[in-house]
Parts: sequence; structure tokens; C-alpha cells
Amino acid sequence: MFAASVAAEAVLFPIGALLFSRVTFAGLALNFVAIPLMALAQIAGMVVVPAALVSLPLAAAVGWLAHAGAAGLVWSADLVRFAPALTFRLAPPPLGIVILYYCALACWWSWRSSGGARGFSRACGGLVIASALWILVDPRTILAARGDGRLHVTFLDVGQGDSIFVRFPRGSTLLVDAGGLAFSSGFDIGDRVVAPVIRDAGFRRLDFVALTHGDPDHIGGAASIVGEFRPKEVWEGIPVPRSAPLTALRTQTRASGARWANVYRGDHTVVDGVEIVARHPEIADWERQKVRNDDSLVLELRWRDVSVLLTGDVGKSVERTLTETIPPARLRVMKIPHHGSLTSSTREFVDAMRPTIAVVSAGRANHFGHPVPDVLDGYRAAGAEIFRTDRDGAVSVETDGVSLDVHTFNGRRVSPP
Repeated sequence: MFAASVAAEAVLFPIGALLFSRVTFAGLALNFVAIPLMALAQIAGMVVVPAALVSLPLAAAVGWLAHAGAAGLVWSADLVRFAPALTFRLAPPPLGIVILYYCALACWWSWRSSGGARGFSRACGGLVIASALWILVDPRTILAARGDGRLHVTFLDVGQGDSIFVRFPRGSTLLVDAGGLAFSSGFDIGDRVVAPVIRDAGFRRLDFVALTHGDPDHIGGAASIVGEFRPKEVWEGIPVPRSAPLTALRTQTRASGARWANVYRGDHTVVDGVEIVARHPEIADWERQKVRNDDSLVLELRWRDVSVLLTGDVGKSVERTLTETIPPARLRVMKIPHHGSLTSSTREFVDAMRPTIAVVSAGRANHFGHPVPDVLDGYRAAGAEIFRTDRDGAVSVETDGVSLDVHTFNGRRVSPP
């Protein structure tokens, strides 16, 4: 049974990695329990009907055995909760590596079965092991951890929500918000949209996660992100004790051993030479009873000549204070506040910030009407090149601190002077 389980895992795990971004070896242990339980459930299930013709109490006893087998199968799947190392998520491997694995495996098996040349058989076996290790370990994670000397900021397409993934020059990472849906849904944007981007970039852990505020379109996907990528620190602005989602995230974060920190205006840190400055909010002088857009955590990343301003959902009153405190920059990338609504982006604020690149995160054909055309006209009048996740898909900005390169999922590319 163990040999059969090993053979099944050897044949199937590359398919699981390619199609489902998941590898699991739990079956090596579970099959010793699952196969007998399956036999019990199937045999008892077939016997229960004829048993009922003989005796109802007998049928009830047989039905209980079928139930026990089926319930045991469901229960056995919980093994991965107690031994999570038996299953893990990873980026889909290149198709060429998967093909190489199967070709080498087929050659090794056929030559071994036919008694062919040992040298060729060993070479094929070596290719099987090498390609399997490539799939499981993924050398891209080693390269990603070192960084490439550039700052990467990707505005993800999460529909009507926000999520920004930042990779620093020496491989540190920051995720600002994790998207989410404003209505109840079984679709987890964090797990299904945000996490694959992080994995594909070669990361299995995050250094920092920043939650601008507690609206569901900003933190709805955060639980799965914290659970899978185990960030070292999670930042929020003003606490909202009565917010159940934020309370649950705080509990989950601390249970994982990570640090939960409240970040306020003036707080700053330096990551890989890039300064991260909190521009808002101020420390609250009264306890918040509900989540507010104007309490959004506003972060600025400054590196050499480049400023990246991440504005959350702040409104016009906050913009006036930001205008007074944020210094100018030769090149500025700015997330348009509040998805491009009329509550934000006053002409005074836009003119003061003078963004080179303005990015709006909004859902296609959303019922809010975001982004509002008048708001976009204001950014164009200020000389900004505008990108929209609802039309451009993910928007990726790369910089060496003195120049910008912007490219999108749908192929649009701009390199401002």
C-alpha cells in the first residue's frame, strides 16, 4: 500500500503543482486509514438495502457502519491541520520542467523494467530527481530573496478594492491591503488572486503587511494572506475595537507569532534603503466606533528621486493636511484616493502632489461609477499618465530611484523621462 501511494504521489504531484499551486504528501500516511474506511463505507452502503429486507435493526447497524466509514474519511482529511508541512502552496512550475519530469520518469521506468543500460537509467533517474526538486524548492525563491536592486510596486487587479505588492531592492516585501468583496461570498480574493501573485514572484513569506483601514474591499483577503505567508509585522492605523474583522486579524496575527503595530503620522522605517513614511493618520483622541475612510493609513515610499504615495481611501479634508506635509519629488507614483471617487482628489491636492503616474484601482463596470471622469481629468491636467486596473489589469512600476518603467497586464508600457 505504501509503495502504491508513493507511485501515485510521484505521478500526480507535478500536476497538482501546475494546475492547483499545491503539493501534498498527506496521502502517504492517510491511505493506510482512508482505503480501509472507503472499503467499509462502500461495502456497508451496498449491504444496507438488502439488509433492510431482512431486518430494520440490522439495516440500521449496517448503515451506522457506512456512516462511520464516510465520517472517518472526512475526519482523516484534517491531518493536514495538525501536520501542515505535509501540504504547501507554491508557484506553478514552468511547463517545460513538468514535461522534463514526466519524460525522464517514463524513460527511467521503461529502461529499468527492460533491463537496459544502467548508465542511461541512472541519468534519467537523476533528471527525475533534479526536476522534482526544481518543482518543490523552486530556485526562483532564492533569487527573489536577494532582490534585483530595483524597487517594484504592483497595483493588483482585485476588482473594486485595493491591494499593492511592493518588492524592495534587496528582496524585502510589503503588501498594502489584500482586496476583498463588499458582500458575502465564498470567493476569497486573498487566496485566489493576491496569493498567486506573491508566489509567482518567488516569495513564500512576507516581511510586512499594511492594512490601510478595515473596509472589506481592503482587508477581506487578509486572513488567508496572513495564514499562508506569515508576515513578520502587520500594520494598521487607528484601531477600531468594535470591528470584528480587524479583531479577528489581530488575534490571528499574534497567534502566528507576528507583531501587530499601530502606525501613525511621522512613523518611519527604512527597508533596503527605501524610506517608508506614514503621512496619516494622527493618533486618535477618541475611540473609533466604526471604520472610517478618513482614518486610512497613508504611506509614502521615498527612494532617491522617486516617491510612491499610497493613499488608501482618504477624503478631501485629509488631503489638505497631506498637501502641507508631503515634500515634492521629481518623479511621483500615486494611487488615486478612494478608487477615483468625488470624495477625494481635489484640484489643490493633485496640483501639489504633481504625480507623474496616477493609478486607480477599481472594478470593471462597478455600480459606484468609479473612477469619475472629472477626477481623471484633474490628474491629466496636472500632467499625470493614468492607469486603471479595470482596463489595464495589474499595473507594475519598476524604478532604480532615478527613472520609472511602468507596464501593465494587457501590454501597455510607459517610461516617463
